[in-house]
Amino acid sequence: MELYHLKTFVTVAEEKHLTRASERLFTSQPAISAHIKALEEELNLTLFDRTPKGMLLTAAGEQLLDRAQRTLAAAGDFLHHAKGMQNELLGSIRIGLNTDAEFLRLVELQAGLRAHYPQLDLEFMSGRTGNNIPALRVGKLDAAFVSGDCDEPLLDSHVLREEEMAVAVPNALRDQIASPDIPALARLPWVYTSPDCAYYQLMQPLFESHCCMPVKTMMADQEDAMRAMVAAGVGLGIMRRSDVEAAEREGRMHALPMKLPTISLRFAYLRKRANDPIIRAVLSELATIWGLEPVQQRQAV
Repeated sequence: MELYHLKTFVTVAEEKHLTRASERLFTSQPAISAHIKALEEELNLTLFDRTPKGMLLTAAGEQLLDRAQRTLAAAGDFLHHAKGMQNELLGSIRIGLNTDAEFLRLVELQAGLRAHYPQLDLEFMSGRTGNNIPALRVGKLDAAFVSGDCDEPLLDSHVLREEEMAVAVPNALRDQIASPDIPALARLPWVYTSPDCAYYQLMQPLFESHCCMPVKTMMADQEDAMRAMVAAGVGLGIMRRSDVEAAEREGRMHALPMKLPTISLRFAYLRKRANDPIIRAVLSELATIWGLEPVQQRQAV
């Protein structure tokens, strides 16, 4: 039985009308009917008589209404008490970073955690995806931002957003590119990332599918280094489309008119810590910052 089923039951009983109940609950009339039906089926009782005058409680519904109201009130008290305990959350968390603070919205994360959990010590540790995942496995980090797929069985991860990617072209090389032809692009100089970087894992199949490999000029594992090298004319590079377009508006580089797959930005932590209050506190703040659905508590096994 779900609390929202009880809330729907109480609201329909008070309004005696599906349309008014749906307006009050900000949901659709079919959803209201489905909630009532599910509750009646679970209880094996008829709670309402559908009449021309509206939804009228049956004798069974009358008997259960008061209990339902008290149950909802108790749930509300529970939530209020839990919120009152938020400031008592003690401890620390080390979060690994894999890109710049602005993109990861670290200022918003720090401000939200500080406001709701002032006793929580927060540490941001610079790094990259290829370092963060093994650091999580051995407990050097409590959580981390990572990019790309995260199929590590010891970890849980949540997608914060899909990063649109683009090929960034230095101004000095723009005239050498007539079209986004992969073999032709491979003959130009490229700024690479390390093999454990999600950008590398996007780049390699792009060229391998055309049986060619690009000319490697240097490696840059940080976005700011990549931007600087491409803008300086060292070579082409794969970067976040938003960064390339911002630099393009400033006249420092250009985005190649070519569609690339997206890369997932994720927040990861050890699976066994899924119900850790500190991890859940950070997940709650991230859900608010990134406009995500709240992460449900994992059932104990």
